Amino acid sequence: MKENPYKKAIASRMQAEDVPAGEGEAKVEESKPPAPAQMPTTKSEPKKRGRPATGKRSDSAWIGRTYYVKRETDLDVEEALLQLQRQGIEIDKSELVNLLLSAWVKWQKGENMETYISEITPRRKIK
Repeated sequence: MKENPYKKAIASRMQAEDVPAGEGEAKVEESKPPAPAQMPTTKSEPKKRGRPATGKRSDSAWIGRTYYVKRETDLDVEEALLQLQRQGIEIDKSELVNLLLSAWVKWQKGENMETYISEITPRRKIK
C-alpha cells in the first residue's frame, strides 16, 4: 500500500511544535479550542439553514394539484387579483381556487352557494 504523503508532513509539523523555542525567540501561544469536557453539555438541535417552512407547501392542510385552465381565463384572473390587491385585498390563486371549490361542494350538498361566494368577492349582491 502506498504511503500517505500528508502523514509525513503532519508528523514533521507535530515535532516542530513540540520543540521548545530557541534563545531570542518568543514563543507565540496559540489559542486552541476548548477541550470537549469544557464544552457546554446542553445538546440543542442544529440550527436550520434557509427560510423557515411557513408556506402552503409545508402545511399539511394543503396538497399540491395541477389543473389546466385556458390562458385567457388565467389572464383575466390575474387581472382581477391585481385589482383586488390594489384595494388592499390579498388573495392568491390557490386560495381563490380553494374557496370556489369549497363553495361548489357545499352547493352540491344543498347549501346556499351565494353565502360562500360572497365571502370571496368584495362585490355584494344589490337587493
